[in-house]
Amino acid sequence: MRVIVLCVAISCLLSGQATASVPQTAGVYRPGNGVSLPVLVREFKPQYTPAAMRAGVQGVVVLECVVGIDGTVTDVRVTRSLDTGLDQEAIKAAKRWLFKPGTKDGQPVPVRITLELAFTLSSTPKPPLFPTTAAATPTPSPALLPAQSPVFAPGNGVSAPMVIEEVKPQYTPAAKDARIQGVVTLECVVGIDGTVGEVRVIASLDAALDEEAIKAAKRWLFKPGTKDGQPVPVRISLEMTFTLR
Repeated sequence: MRVIVLCVAISCLLSGQATASVPQTAGVYRPGNGVSLPVLVREFKPQYTPAAMRAGVQGVVVLECVVGIDGTVTDVRVTRSLDTGLDQEAIKAAKRWLFKPGTKDGQPVPVRITLELAFTLSSTPKPPLFPTTAAATPTPSPALLPAQSPVFAPGNGVSAPMVIEEVKPQYTPAAKDARIQGVVTLECVVGIDGTVGEVRVIASLDAALDEEAIKAAKRWLFKPGTKDGQPVPVRISLEMTFTLR
């Protein structure tokens, strides 16, 4: 599962049968399939550059990073740029964040997450955080307008949902016969009751397995994300892995 700590993804940056529980890139995991999301302990706000402030630049920088077993942030890269100077400020801020590390089988493990750092000028209202898969221009859809219960991404004061119960996706007979293996990546919203609401496929594997991944995701249960101590809807990414033994 990917969550999307803001993402701040906490992206967010979760998965399925052999999902992200299989190490990704030298022992780095994705949340889900027995791998818990890192929990934000301390964050630092990114700073505006004078040039960006003069130009009135506002929006979101999306980062992907690894939270190590000591809870510090490493291996940070920009996955959606806003402004060269602000991108660098976002990276500097993210590297100062501190998390309670994610775990697998009760032991801390490195976990890859997504963070979204918002830049807004104080003269205008702060926009809601946006999902990591949104279009490059951070314009909220009508369903995400504040008046209609905004959906947040982890970070910037929004905590990531924590997996309480997960359900493995099932193979279809046809996919098993065809020996299809791989990952279905989903984007979904964890509601204030911890259940999974809106789900959509952002990286398909097979039409039938996509549907099985969606069905499984809708049965997951989370401790909801919070903002200012109150549960809020949070958008995250999940990765469901299908592997044949």
